[in-house]
Amino acid sequence: MKRNLFFVIALMTIVFAIVYTYVFDPKLDLNGDNVHYLNLAKNISDGHGYTTLVVGEGFRPASHFPPGYSLILSMFMTLGVQNLLVFKILNGVFLLVSLFMLAYTTWRLTQNACLGIVVAVLPMFSPQLQHFANIVMSEMSYLFFTILCFFSLYKYDALKEKQKVNILKSPWLYLAIVSAVAAYYIRTVGTSCLFALLVFFLFRREWKQLLISAFGIVLLILPWSIRNKIHGIESRYFGTIMTVNPWRPEEGTISSVGEMWDKMLKNFDETVIKGFTEALFPFVQPNYGEISSLQEILFGVLILCIVFWGAWYLKKFRWFLFAFFVANIGLFMLWHGGNGVRYVVPIFPIIYLCFYVGVFALLELLLNYLNLQKILKYVPCIFLLMIFLMLPTIKTQASISKMPYPQAYKNYFSIAEKINKEKNYKGAVVCCRKPELFEYYAPNVYTVNYHYSKKTEEVILDLIQKKVDYVVLEQLGYSSTGLYLYPAIMNHAELFFVILQYANPDTYLLYFDRESAEKKMKDYEWQYAE
Repeated sequence: MKRNLFFVIALMTIVFAIVYTYVFDPKLDLNGDNVHYLNLAKNISDGHGYTTLVVGEGFRPASHFPPGYSLILSMFMTLGVQNLLVFKILNGVFLLVSLFMLAYTTWRLTQNACLGIVVAVLPMFSPQLQHFANIVMSEMSYLFFTILCFFSLYKYDALKEKQKVNILKSPWLYLAIVSAVAAYYIRTVGTSCLFALLVFFLFRREWKQLLISAFGIVLLILPWSIRNKIHGIESRYFGTIMTVNPWRPEEGTISSVGEMWDKMLKNFDETVIKGFTEALFPFVQPNYGEISSLQEILFGVLILCIVFWGAWYLKKFRWFLFAFFVANIGLFMLWHGGNGVRYVVPIFPIIYLCFYVGVFALLELLLNYLNLQKILKYVPCIFLLMIFLMLPTIKTQASISKMPYPQAYKNYFSIAEKINKEKNYKGAVVCCRKPELFEYYAPNVYTVNYHYSKKTEEVILDLIQKKVDYVVLEQLGYSSTGLYLYPAIMNHAELFFVILQYANPDTYLLYFDRESAEKKMKDYEWQYAE
């Protein structure tokens, strides 16, 4: 038995390694948040705590992201590890270990080893999952701790069945609590894991465990809440939930129940109808720019029904999984849209688990009716044929990974690298879109974003307040540059002077005459408020 288990683990590791290296992208990802995580981690490792460097203020307590993932990275940085590739591979390890735990738990819960292999191997061929496994983002560490919580609850239950367990001495109970809280500290959507943990004990009527879990959660989250209270940091989430479009502030906030309902339906379509479909069938490419057709909605609802049926089939853990999915879907619907399947990626493997267990449960009913129970244990092997349908998407992902940066980004980074080499730019404040990416290639300058306002005077006042010395006018493809920055430059052209220019597409480094801008803005009656 042990020999077979070792062989399966070795084979799964080889398969994962082949796929992972095939799609691996050694470049810095262009999303910007990854650099933000690295900067936060560096500040922790340098002894500044969980802070962000603000121009003119020094280190300010950070709050935009939960601290968990940056803390993990800082542990490696403290040991002298600064290599981007190491952090990328770390996320690959998080994914692989998560899939091992999921395979083992599925095997034990269903008593079907083939099904355990299926729910671990098929996610390896998900291009979206592999993409996030080789960039420096929090999704894979969140996935790891979420599945570790699920795995710990299984081990807790298995140990409880074998012998009478003193709950105060059960390590798996405490590991489940710590894992759920760790998931929350990595991504706030980890609230779903905390909720599922409490529901798990609630429906089992294990009142002492429920109280211990609730007490443990409060005890572990309290320091973070106290820290934010001391520094006067308020949660940004309610404001984001009530914002029509966080990238277009001029559209205002949601002001009626009808608007909120429309937003929730649109997000449900994006993350569940389309997102769950793309998770399981990446070769089906939904159009995120349009509302799903009736056929797509019915297919998405069918997938959701099978997922919940699979969760129900897992008996003792059905309420944990029900609560987990309900909480996640609820949070997806409340959050802002426009990110496609991104927010669903961290729960891909759990979707695979419940979907294929659900399909297996339906086939079990059919085979029992046909009196073909003997072949049931081998049926899940058929699911592995999905790999052949998923392979083209992996090839596409691999080709994307091997592509160089678009020319617009090459120009953008060339400006950053050039000013980083010249001493006269050291300590300057540069305003640009994606400031984290720019600062990664120009660590000798400070970077800030521009103000999102169609009133060009407000944009100029913001540049003055941030003590901006230079402005980068780029064509990275973000609408905000054309909506807010470009009009401000054109309407106040006398305040900007070209220092550097790269062509195809045109990208500029502009000197901002802040002294002249201050004189000009004295005549502007609008009182700028931060």
